[in-house]
Amino acid sequence: MTADRLVKAYRLTTRLYPRPFRDEFGEDLVQLFADQLADERAPRIVARTVLDLALSVPQRHLESDMRTTRSSVLPVMFFVAALSSLVVGLAIGHPSVLALCAFLTLAFITLALVAIHRARPLSEVRSAPSRWWVALTAGVVLLVGLILVTNATGELPEGGWLLAMITGLTALVLIGTGVILGIVHLAGRSHRRAIASS
Repeated sequence: MTADRLVKAYRLTTRLYPRPFRDEFGEDLVQLFADQLADERAPRIVARTVLDLALSVPQRHLESDMRTTRSSVLPVMFFVAALSSLVVGLAIGHPSVLALCAFLTLAFITLALVAIHRARPLSEVRSAPSRWWVALTAGVVLLVGLILVTNATGELPEGGWLLAMITGLTALVLIGTGVILGIVHLAGRSHRRAIASS
């Protein structure tokens, strides 16, 4: 798809925003999108824009309806959608449906986490390394749960390997993130102690 068609398509998607927001920022958004297409590769811009639309359109509607600057409704909606996708996939059990629902579950969880991150004040975001243990614990619990479930059920049902693989990779990413944030936290604490003692 050419850049002109992408810009036209994006202009249409800006109609998803509430009218006051669109009237104030619509043309600026389209111009920014066109400028980004001129500077970077189109697939990267499109992927980033789709993520932004998925997060910002519901948020703008919630803000216009509730007249608030921050809302915890959006992350909750994404977590509910993730849980619903998981339940539907497990209930149907067909391998292709299970794979699609696993993908949707991870996508909705990712959107929820990004929405939570965007809603936090900057002071909380900066203190994120002090919560390294949350990611580490979640990864360990997920990995132990996966091992227990696969040992209890014996052989995985057809298509279950995909869900097990996604769960295992998610657990490893959480454990890795926890370890990295823990190292950053401990290094920062040691650095602060060294500065305080000098």
